[in-house]
Amino acid sequence: METGAALVLIAGMAVATYATRAPLVVLVTRRLRLPGLLEHILRCIPTAAFAAIVVPGVLEPEHGQVDLSLSNLYIYAAAASVVSLRFSRSLLVTLLVGCGAALVLSRLF
Repeated sequence: METGAALVLIAGMAVATYATRAPLVVLVTRRLRLPGLLEHILRCIPTAAFAAIVVPGVLEPEHGQVDLSLSNLYIYAAAASVVSLRFSRSLLVTLLVGCGAALVLSRLF
């Protein structure tokens, strides 16, 4: 890639990055109140992102093939995580329970 093209690409990415963050800076500095629905949606984004990362790994543990059988140990580990989240309300506890359950189940079976 030529230097000029690389600089244009870098500048374009800098503008795109700034453009995605500028509205948040404006909201924070002006202390504007968001509508209730929008605030709820923004609070749910971390949970949705985490689920988007974890669920495919649980349901497709081998080579992208969906495995909903009883032999899929990741489903049991995910269930243990959900139960621990229900009672503890702690992300750290939930992650530890899920990872621990997956490790124990993989060693046992």
